[in-house]
Amino acid sequence: MQYRDDIHKARIRSVRWHVLAGATVLIGEAAIAEEKFRWAVDAAASSALFDRGEQIGGETVEFGATVTTSLSGASIYGSFYRLLPAGSDQEAFPDEADYSVGVIFEGDAIAADLSANWLTYPGEDDEASLELVGNFDFNAPLAPRIIGFYDADFGDWGLEALVQPSWESGDWTLYALGRTGFVEPGDGSAGRSYAGIELGASRPLSGNIELGAFIRAEAADEDSYASETNKGVITHARGNGMAIGLSLSVAR
Repeated sequence: MQYRDDIHKARIRSVRWHVLAGATVLIGEAAIAEEKFRWAVDAAASSALFDRGEQIGGETVEFGATVTTSLSGASIYGSFYRLLPAGSDQEAFPDEADYSVGVIFEGDAIAADLSANWLTYPGEDDEASLELVGNFDFNAPLAPRIIGFYDADFGDWGLEALVQPSWESGDWTLYALGRTGFVEPGDGSAGRSYAGIELGASRPLSGNIELGAFIRAEAADEDSYASETNKGVITHARGNGMAIGLSLSVAR
């Protein structure tokens, strides 16, 4: 079913991943013990990067790679993700490198993606942590999705609900995404609620290569979006933000 194929496409948005322009990628497939391995490489460039109601990057470049296989009726995958702040305010935001393993169970009405994600910050003072994520896609009108996460090291947890209707227009696939959610920090500090909307489009370039673009707006109940930085420090923040970006995906 088509809604199943959207799980990994949305993964970048769910776990530190949004949408490259201009990356060259090599991808292939192999068969070991009669099990086919599927490969995907994604890259993106965006004017700002939001995650769970806060800004975690200004101008940002992201890369991701995933390998998936089938085992006993489920899909097993491992992935790597890299976040690289760019532009004049890059010192205000940390680099990030994440390593994930997960399993996808598919049913007629729901697909469940359960993963463990080791979040690291090369060259930064931030401590690494293990995050557990459940991503549930429902085969229903508007393509609803529920995402829950729990940080096993810091105790942070939260939920996010999304709808993402899409439609075809010539060679383009268009979508409108609405999201809302909350985060509860494990240190007992005040939680954060947020909501946003995103409009996007994608089209195949050739074979299994796909180009995408998006515009996103989001607001939270606290000032968690950077409006000004100075010498690597966020000096002013506001309660909302906007971003645009381009992506390139290759998958087999």
